[in-house]
Amino acid sequence: MILKGQVAIVTGGSRGIGRGISLALAEAGADVIVNYRKDEKAAEEVVARVTEMGRKGLAFHADVSNADPARDLMKQAYQALGRIDILVNNAGVASRGNPVEKTEMDEWNRVLSTNLNAVFYCSKAVLEYMHQGKKGNIINISSIAASLLQARQSPYAVAKAGVEALTKVLAKEEGPNGIRVNAIAPGIVKTDMGDRLMKAMGEERLKTRLQSTPLGRIAYPEDVSNLVVFLVSDKAAYITGKIIHLDGGMI
Repeated sequence: MILKGQVAIVTGGSRGIGRGISLALAEAGADVIVNYRKDEKAAEEVVARVTEMGRKGLAFHADVSNADPARDLMKQAYQALGRIDILVNNAGVASRGNPVEKTEMDEWNRVLSTNLNAVFYCSKAVLEYMHQGKKGNIINISSIAASLLQARQSPYAVAKAGVEALTKVLAKEEGPNGIRVNAIAPGIVKTDMGDRLMKAMGEERLKTRLQSTPLGRIAYPEDVSNLVVFLVSDKAAYITGKIIHLDGGMI
């Protein structure tokens, strides 16, 4: 119960990594607002699990890749629960794996809007409420793609590299206000998106990836959510502006 009494917002919180984070925050004592864009049923299922734990849980629809819905999400969350202590910027989409020459502008804009712009919009909007409490935590979900910078991944890699730069800048700006900002950069995670990525990689590439990973496995949502809970707790009170690779030692 190290987060008892706190209120958390998880964007893209209805499935995959976001679902795991939402449930872990609730298990640690926080009330949780689950943001979703498409899958209302999945969001309501997460909320039901949160309330079963004795926490307050709400599902709020918002396409946070646009500024106005992101701002409205923070306002509605504050009005509903009276405070915002934790923001986890998790909403994200994969890119289609084309070289730069064949990457369409719509694809570029789609990936950057969700994976980078949404982090800016939500972080900007939440600061007003965190400043009132003179304390807060923002966790941005990045990816080792920002470090690997592999071919055919330009929209995704650029977006995640931008997330990491924003994390460091925001940590410097908001540290004096009692707000800590950190990013987690996972490798492949066992989610629907991760399964599609592994299928696209093929058996041989996946085998090579696992052989280059000292711990010899991919990540699970629990690996990410456990780290989130630690970083937003007082146990990590002197950690800010960090990009933590959650990759089994690959990088």
